[in-house]
Amino acid sequence: MGKKTIFVMTLAVVSIISGLVSCKATESATSYKIGALVSQTGNYAGLGLQALDGMQFIVDQVNEDGGINGIPMELVLLDVKSEATEVTLAARKLDEVNKVIALAEGTVTQLALSLIPVANELEIPSTGISGTALLDNQLGHWFFRPMGSEVDYAFLLLNHMSQYMGISKYAVLIENSGYGQGGKVFLPQLNPNHNLTIAGEEYFDPGATDLTPQLNKIKNSEAQAILIWGSSPTASMAIKQIREMGISLPILTTPAQASKDMIKSFGEYYELQPSVVSVTTKVDIWDQLPADDPDRESFKNFAESFEEKYGHPPAMWNILGATMMLFFADGLERSIPDPSNITEARAELRDALEATKDLNLISGTYTMSPDDHYGGIENNLVLITYKDGQMVYLP
Repeated sequence: MGKKTIFVMTLAVVSIISGLVSCKATESATSYKIGALVSQTGNYAGLGLQALDGMQFIVDQVNEDGGINGIPMELVLLDVKSEATEVTLAARKLDEVNKVIALAEGTVTQLALSLIPVANELEIPSTGISGTALLDNQLGHWFFRPMGSEVDYAFLLLNHMSQYMGISKYAVLIENSGYGQGGKVFLPQLNPNHNLTIAGEEYFDPGATDLTPQLNKIKNSEAQAILIWGSSPTASMAIKQIREMGISLPILTTPAQASKDMIKSFGEYYELQPSVVSVTTKVDIWDQLPADDPDRESFKNFAESFEEKYGHPPAMWNILGATMMLFFADGLERSIPDPSNITEARAELRDALEATKDLNLISGTYTMSPDDHYGGIENNLVLITYKDGQMVYLP
C-alpha cells in the first residue's frame, strides 16, 4: 500500500468498508465502541475539548458513509478531569461496563502515559496524545503512539535558532510533566548538532499562575532566546509574563501554544516583536504551502470540510484527535472484527494496527510492526509565527 493522504484515506476507508460483506457481522454487533478519555474539565480542558471535536469529526464521516462493514463507530466519552488517576478509573469502566474495542486518551502526554500500563493489563488496543519518544520502547503489546516525536520538532526549533536567528545560547522553560521530561532529556542531546548551549534551565508546574522567579533568572542569564516547552495553558501565559516584564528576547514554543484557545487568550503577546515562533502541522497553514507541496490538496480538503462542520479551521489538537480515529478506522477496515466477541475483536484490531503501513495521519506517515508501535517515518510539521491574529508560515 502506497502513501495515503489524509482526506483521500478517509474517503477510501468509508467507501470500501461500506461495501464489504462479512460473516463476522452478527445481529448482536451494534457498533465499534471507542472509549474516549478526554479532559473536559481541569487545566487541560481546552486541549481535550479540541481533540474531542477531531475524534467526532472522523467518526461522523465514517458513519455517514455506512460505517465499517455496516457497523458504525461510536465514541463513549468520559471526562478524565486532567488527572492521571481519572484516566485509570475511566479505562477500567470503559472495559468493564462499556466493553469498548479500543481506548483513545485525548489530551496530553502526562495522561497518555498513565494509560499505557492499564491498556496492557486490560489488553485493549489504545493510543493517546503523547509528544514524547521517551517510552516508545515501553509501549507494550497494546499501546500505539502515532503522534510524532519531540525530536522531530526540536530539530526544527533548534535549527531555526542556530541557522536563521544566529543564536548560540538559549534558556529553556520546561513544564514539570511527562511531556516536559522529553525536553529535559532530548534538548541537551540535540544541542551540539546545532552549536547551541543552554544558558538557563527553569521549571514550572501546570496550573502555576506566576513564573516571575523563573523569568527573573532567565532575564539575568546570558540567554539570547527563550524556548518554552510545555502543554498546559501556563506555558502560553509565560509568554504574556515575559513581555510584561520587559524581556524582549525571541521566544520559541512547542505545539500546544499554537492551539486556537491559547492564541485567543494570549495572541496579542505572541505578536509583540520579535513575534513568537511555534511548531504546528501543515494543515494549519495549508493555504500558505507552495503549490507543488504534495500534501497541499489533501490538507485543503480536510481543513475545509472540518471548518464547514465546526465553523472554524482545525487546530492542532483537533488534528490529533482526528489522527487517533483515522488510525483505528484504518485498522478496523483491515481486520473487520466482530464486536460481539470483544476479546477476539480487540486482538484482531491490535494485530491489524501492528501491520499499519505507509499511513498518512496528518502529522506524519507511519509504518508499524509488533516491535515498533511508534513507527514514524515522515513528519508534516512546520514552523510558524504570528501576525494580525493569524499564523504565518516560516518556510
